[in-house]
Amino acid sequence: MILVSGKTGGILMRVAVILVNYGQWELTRKCIDSLDRSSSVDIRITLIDNCSPGSVPSWACSRSGLRFKRMEENTGFAGGNNAGFKMSLDDDAEYTFFLNNDAEVLPETILNLTKHLNDNARTGIVAPAVYWKSDPEKLWGAGGNLVRWKMRFEQVDLTGMGSSLDKGLKVDFVSGCALMIRTDLFSMIGGFREDFFMYYEDADLCRKVIEQGYSIEVLPFETVLHNVASGSGGELSRIALYFSERNRIVLSRDMLSPSMRFVFMVYKSAVLMVLTLKFLLWQGPERIPWIWRGYFDGLAGRTGYSEVIDKLI
Repeated sequence: MILVSGKTGGILMRVAVILVNYGQWELTRKCIDSLDRSSSVDIRITLIDNCSPGSVPSWACSRSGLRFKRMEENTGFAGGNNAGFKMSLDDDAEYTFFLNNDAEVLPETILNLTKHLNDNARTGIVAPAVYWKSDPEKLWGAGGNLVRWKMRFEQVDLTGMGSSLDKGLKVDFVSGCALMIRTDLFSMIGGFREDFFMYYEDADLCRKVIEQGYSIEVLPFETVLHNVASGSGGELSRIALYFSERNRIVLSRDMLSPSMRFVFMVYKSAVLMVLTLKFLLWQGPERIPWIWRGYFDGLAGRTGYSEVIDKLI
């Protein structure tokens, strides 16, 4: 573990923080401001810009303590975070915190996540509870557990848990919006699955961590505030619908038995038929080709993004 002397002579744990931006410079700046307010931890921030349109603001290249790289193409959530992780290895930090650039942390969040990993050797990933930035009392996500026949992670409900909230809750999945992982474990696994581009690469990561014999835990009293789906244009945008549908089906090959995958595909087909009718009647037909392309690409096991990304963004 890397320990450094703090301003008052104390010892601080070092944490690498990875941020990926695409055209959200102001939200990114606010995210970094919140990180800079973190207490009692030595944070090293790496910011990757995924080839955003327009110019790079001057602060991205000149801000003290910020490592910055602009990618030559948009490599998505997975590719951007992997690139940032490789750069951050120079920091020699034992723990790495992946954080959405449209999220903000509270001053004690990173310290307490780090302490939990330090005190629990078989915890591979730890995450805070994530709340809506627009409504800080509204829970967006606190991890989830896999419902196999739906190939869906049902979100943990924190209401009514009482004293159990004082310790980590074991789950099957936490969102890549905000998660801290052991740096050597992330390296061993091989990082996020880049051919997914975005959506379900965090579920794939969690699957691999559990396969290595580690647990995934949520600390319900630790908080991150999230500007939900600002990076993809909303959960019903074409890019969100395509990649979420496709990657969910692709990942089901690794997570479900053949018989359970058959049940899931029957369920998924019925859901998409209802969704198609909903778009036709109320929300416009322009999204329909993309949900079905995601469906059929998923069935065929087609991944990557170069053939579709220019049409989706």
